[in-house]
Formats: sequence, C-alpha cells, structure tokens
Amino acid sequence: MVYNTSERAHRAEVKLRVVPLRDVLLHEQIETKRVERLIDRLQSDQLLKNPPIVVESQGKYILLDGATRITALARVGCRDAVVQIVDYNAPGLTLETWDHLIVGLPVPDFLQALRQLAGLRLQVATAEQAEEARAQRASLGTVVLADGHTLSLYGAASLAAEAHLLNQVVALYEGRGEMYRVAHTDVKGLLMEHARFSALVIFPRYRPTEIRQLALNGSKLPTGITRHVIPGRAMRINMPLDVLYADEPLARKNAWLDEWMQTKMRERQVRLYQEPVFLFDE
Repeated sequence: MVYNTSERAHRAEVKLRVVPLRDVLLHEQIETKRVERLIDRLQSDQLLKNPPIVVESQGKYILLDGATRITALARVGCRDAVVQIVDYNAPGLTLETWDHLIVGLPVPDFLQALRQLAGLRLQVATAEQAEEARAQRASLGTVVLADGHTLSLYGAASLAAEAHLLNQVVALYEGRGEMYRVAHTDVKGLLMEHARFSALVIFPRYRPTEIRQLALNGSKLPTGITRHVIPGRAMRINMPLDVLYADEPLARKNAWLDEWMQTKMRERQVRLYQEPVFLFDE
C-alpha cells in the first residue's frame, strides 16, 4: 500500500508490546456471553485480530479497551497478550460514558428492587438537578423513566463503594430485559425508536485518575459504562496465538514483534485511516 507523509509520521506513534496477561488490569466487569463468543472465534481462527488498548501505570497495564479479548485470551490458555500502549494525555484521547437503555423490563418491579437495595437512596429530581448532581459527582447516576420522571441515585462514600453499588444496580436489570448501550440521553428520541422503553440509566463521567485507581485497587465498574475514544488504533494485526501461548522469554517475543512490525512497514502493509469507519465483523 502507498503511504503519504502523514502516514509515515504517524507510524512511530503505534506502540505494540507483548506483555504478561497477569499484568493487565481491568477496570470494568466482563460480559460473559461476549467472552464465550470470542473464545469460539479464537479457537477457530487462532488469531488475535485487534490488540487491547492499555496505559502503563506502576509497572502494570491498565486496560482502556478490550476486556473481552483479555479475558478470552486467558481462558484459551495464552500466557501473554499483544497490547497497544497509549498515553492517557495524548491529543484526541477522550474518556466518554455509555448509558444503559433498558427495554422490556417491568418498571414497578425495577423501582421496588432499587428501593430495597441496601445503601442506595433515591431522590426525585428534575433533569437539570440530576445532571448537576452527576457533574459534581454527588450522585451515582440517574434513572429516567418513560413518563419523564427522573430519580437521582445516592449512597456511596468512596469510589470503590460507588463501583460496588453500581454493580448491584446493573444486576437488577441485567438479563431481565434488553439492555443497549447508548451515547446520548435524548429520551424522546429513544421512545420513538423503542416502543417497550422501560428506563434510561445515566452514569457519571469518570476521569482517567479514577480509572487508574479502580484498576490498581481491584475494583470494577459494571460492564459497558466507560467509552474511550482512542485515535490511531492498531487494528487487524492478526497475531498468531502460537506466539502468545509460547513459554518463551518476553524479550524474545518482543524482538519477534519488532521484526514483524518492521516487515509490515517495509512491505507497505500498514495504512492510516484518518476518517471514522464502520466495521461489520466485530
């Protein structure tokens, strides 16, 4: 493939490394069904298509994206993983939030379960009050019902306690109705798209320092909350799992990886896409 000057300048920014799976720390729970599907694909293809994305911290690798891949690699018996290391302060790297749209869940049952959750306090609020409470990190999040009623969630005294309580909240609807990740809070629009709309759970916006703290302390947020927008992702590396299974020194594996990358560059098999793309095989 043909590179232009911009592409050559960006190649040096791609940092791939083979690291021990035991040193990769998650900050979110996993989705068991997605892990099981990926295990089947890994066992069939024997390839890691896209490297998980991490940042280095205190000698560990904090996972920003790729919990399903890391978990599946461990479960198929890999000792190591190829990861892409990024800088949390890099231009264009942002930490956003997914919200949870719940469909087909009986609302009275959900509200009753919330009220019975130990340590959780519900407070009726306007949309503006709920947004302000989330922005100030005074609340755990917000529940918006189809009729427009809004509830702020309170009750955690620390980040770890917040993560624990949010996991309990998500467990009340996970598997009991359909749940979709959404990136906006336009309830009217969601009602038009989903006739069986039950509730929208809106989470606070987390900060990189909090993601580091959660991962290093062993706490995990519910799955599908944090959304990292990462420019310059390395994709379709199609790394043979044999390399990750092998009981060889990391230095040797990384030397092989460096040579592999140099070969890809020399043969012009790497291309930078500046524009957003849609993938239909994820």
